[in-house]
Amino acid sequence: MINNVSSIESAPSFNTCINADKSLTKDVAAIVINANPARRYAAFINNSNVDITLILGESNQGSIGKGIVLKPRGGSYEIDANNLYVGRVCAISAAAVKLSYVECS
Repeated sequence: MINNVSSIESAPSFNTCINADKSLTKDVAAIVINANPARRYAAFINNSNVDITLILGESNQGSIGKGIVLKPRGGSYEIDANNLYVGRVCAISAAAVKLSYVECS
């Protein structure tokens, strides 16, 4: 999905973007980004060697493999105008890894 422009509407514009990464501790769900009603775009990229599971909502609402699974070495997920979600995003992994992300508003 990354880099694909929707044919339904024009590309959104952003005022600010945060580019960062989140260190995950083995088997512990952690908040990656908090709820943000101004969010217009977010992308999550797994550059590690193991699956990372994204949890849309509170960390106790998912677990390893029970959420959006990002496969190793480039697996990604986007939040955009077609699937806009402005709530909290958490993540969990079976190993200590880093999850790269960008959030724009």
